[in-house]
Amino acid sequence: MITWVENQAHTKAIAQNAFFNSLLNGEMSREEFARTQRQFFFAVRYFSRPMAALMARQPSSSLRKGLVHNLMEEHGSAEDGSRMDPALSHDLTFVRFLETLGAIGPGGLDREGASVRAFNTSLMGTCLMEPVEMAFGCLGVIEYVFADLSALIGQAVVNRGWINQIRLVHYTLHAEIDRRHAGDFFEVVTEAWDSGSERRRLVEEGVHLGLHVFNRLYEDLWQEARLTP
Repeated sequence: MITWVENQAHTKAIAQNAFFNSLLNGEMSREEFARTQRQFFFAVRYFSRPMAALMARQPSSSLRKGLVHNLMEEHGSAEDGSRMDPALSHDLTFVRFLETLGAIGPGGLDREGASVRAFNTSLMGTCLMEPVEMAFGCLGVIEYVFADLSALIGQAVVNRGWINQIRLVHYTLHAEIDRRHAGDFFEVVTEAWDSGSERRRLVEEGVHLGLHVFNRLYEDLWQEARLTP
């Protein structure tokens, strides 16, 4: 299953879309990048909510276990679950990234825009209403590709002199842990995948959906940033 997911991620490579091309080739300015990231904050802050909704649909503790672990890390848990540090919750590490970037002005954060709201409500609708195999495929592939995208963004902002390597915080964290998070999602639907039945097709559709909405989010955030006066 992971081999198939990786092939799909390469075929529909988010890292080659307009957002990443513009970031890497120098077309995107620091202020435009900051605009995209101020909006991306709302996706970071929201992501644990559809995850929690999906967890609530699982009938047994064994099926909930991987999601519980992921949710704890989203809220600042150490990798071994031995302690909780609220300062390490992912929304707060992202705020620190924005502060380091100089992206938060006197007026604070922006209001949530249409692009990130569409992404968030798509994930919530999938996790609440669609078959669970589709929901796990959707969230799993987003975690899977975000590991590489985090590393790419982190290296880009360092190379362009916007942030020092040691002050990356959020993107360094996600480059390290999100493949493991993805593994937790995909482990739950291993049986569905191995069945080769309709349930496997649902996992596949979820992966395609996740790649689509995540790619769309980056494309739309870049478009919004360019059009902002």
